[in-house]
Amino acid sequence: MDEDIDTPVEKTLTSCAECRRKKARCDRANPCNNCTRHGRTCSYERISRTPLTRKHLSHVEQELAKAKSLLRQYEANRAPSAPPAINDSTRGGAPEYVSVPGDHAPFDLSLGAQEDSTSLDPFRDGHHTSVTATDGANATESHHQLGPRVASSVRTISPTFSLETSPANPDFDWDERIQKANQAHFIDGMASLPEKSARGYMGVASGAALIRLADDSADSAIEVDNNQNEENMQETPPIPSAIFSLSQLEPFVESYFTTYHISYPIIHEATFKAQFMEVIPRPKTNAWQVLLHIVAAMGAFASSVTAPEVDVALFEAAKARMSIDMLETGNLILVQALTLISNYVQKRNKPNSGYNYLGLAKRMAMGIGLHKEFPAWHSNPFKLETRRRVYWCLYIFDVGATITFSRPLDLPSDGIEIQLPLNIADSDITVNTKRYPQEVQETTLYTHVRCQAKFHLATTGIYAKLISAPFPSAEQMLQADDANLVKWLREMPPFYQEGFTVASKFRLSHSILQWRWRNFRILMYRPFLMRKFLTKKRSTVPTSASDESAIQRCLDAAAESIHLITSYWQQGTLQNVLACWYSLYFLFQATLIPVICLRNEPHSALASGWRAQVFNALETISDMTRLNSAAARCYNIITKLCGGYLGQDSGGQWEGLSATSESPMTQLNALNTFMWPMTEPQYFSNGYDLAFLESVPMDFVNQPFPM
Repeated sequence: MDEDIDTPVEKTLTSCAECRRKKARCDRANPCNNCTRHGRTCSYERISRTPLTRKHLSHVEQELAKAKSLLRQYEANRAPSAPPAINDSTRGGAPEYVSVPGDHAPFDLSLGAQEDSTSLDPFRDGHHTSVTATDGANATESHHQLGPRVASSVRTISPTFSLETSPANPDFDWDERIQKANQAHFIDGMASLPEKSARGYMGVASGAALIRLADDSADSAIEVDNNQNEENMQETPPIPSAIFSLSQLEPFVESYFTTYHISYPIIHEATFKAQFMEVIPRPKTNAWQVLLHIVAAMGAFASSVTAPEVDVALFEAAKARMSIDMLETGNLILVQALTLISNYVQKRNKPNSGYNYLGLAKRMAMGIGLHKEFPAWHSNPFKLETRRRVYWCLYIFDVGATITFSRPLDLPSDGIEIQLPLNIADSDITVNTKRYPQEVQETTLYTHVRCQAKFHLATTGIYAKLISAPFPSAEQMLQADDANLVKWLREMPPFYQEGFTVASKFRLSHSILQWRWRNFRILMYRPFLMRKFLTKKRSTVPTSASDESAIQRCLDAAAESIHLITSYWQQGTLQNVLACWYSLYFLFQATLIPVICLRNEPHSALASGWRAQVFNALETISDMTRLNSAAARCYNIITKLCGGYLGQDSGGQWEGLSATSESPMTQLNALNTFMWPMTEPQYFSNGYDLAFLESVPMDFVNQPFPM
């Protein structure tokens, strides 16, 4: 820099590094009280900032002009075999981007239409679109020439999903401990509501991802600031002495088996109740006490017809009976307890805590060989069936939570030998049974577990593609749908298919399965709906038949979900907290589809149907607020996103409405930081250049529509 150019100004930050990291108040002493109390190293950073003067800005503009001139010379002089130029849409194949110091826009920000039919299609040839940064002589070497092994001088990044953007801060830390009552703290266990910080990574298939894509408000009221730091934490609430009484626990245990157990029979009811009443000896391990109290907590939570509170104390009682020593043991009871704890804390809006508990349960299950099945064990059908039921309940919890949070699947599919539980009544198999009974052709306690497990087995391959690059084309997704999801629907037992009347106690689990597969279909096809809206102003190429079919399946699945869930809720046959949790989760995600459609095409011939769907959903969600605090937030988000598209003008017409004026880039940049998994520290330690991730949002949007 020339001598007459303003020099950078150094400034010492007013808070120490640890207090800034913890978002805690710093007293600015050296060391400060927080660092002294927690035994941390207290240090104050000095930052250097360039002055905001005309002289400095002129210098920066001159340097930028020089860089552009050098880049043009490079483009003009490079060899014919070099990779395509930046923003070059006239050649086939995936583009290569060359790192220019200080340049953070290796793609065309204008979002202009791809006029040539040979525009970039990173998904057509089945190869990943790699973005590379190169050094020295290797700057002209294409990744296509490198083959499967990339040279050490080239750093390759394969985006996880093309509509994700890179965050400014690679921090997905979270803290879900109880906070003081006057602190605003909310992380929803459905991963559907966006928050400003401290929620962990929630990927592109989560509900919050779609909200972020639909709303561009930087200071949006739909976001919740978790305000998490150690000073806001309070001690664990005291455990009321009354819950130690057997008579006090009994109604909660009974509620568990009449509500939650119907959907997820991970415990053998007769055995547990006999142990509870000490008809047979209780297991002497402390793990059984943990299981007892989490069963009571889940029973109190699931069966409540008002916003529950007693379950929190029961869960604290379960935690009080846990110790780190338990992790040095392994048994079926502890797997059951950890699995139930994981599902409970997720429903209590601690999704990351539940994810951790579930990880412990999975590891312990593998450690006790729960995934194995040996011929000699068939001589004891009762024990083998118990193991089957526990494993497959654990499996559906794991895959269900993974999809909810849009995280990678990690439960192995290879080496799993244990069979699905039999479709039999509990009374058909006891501890003295020597031979397996015949399965019955009617709905039993284990029908739902079998059907949901088969659903996940059929669709996990599709989900893996949803969160990976390259994203499948519409044609590929339709083929996968027909070959897997449609096939699963055809093979469902006739007594459990949609439209079949099941016993009232099985109605919730039967309904949830219908909502679940439609929700999955929405996740499959909503990227094509979003791409249509994001490119409608600049695309001159008509949408392909495959894309139209994909979009229609998304719209149909959303409309059917809204109708089924609102009808279920309006009948009022079973309105407890458990039913509300699942109804709200699937209803909210389905309602986002007509919401986004209204925002972009308010004058469509289908707009009246979209409005009717939104009105029905809002009416139902409003009624759910008495059972779930997240319902009020969901209601507010929907009205904020499309409230202006629901009301008529003074003449009873909709002419005054216009499509949202948000640009595609604005909507894409509104994606939250938690939606980019490749910003975890291990990726930075490998030398990845975050500047190159700026091109990722446009990869999918710029993909041409196949004819």
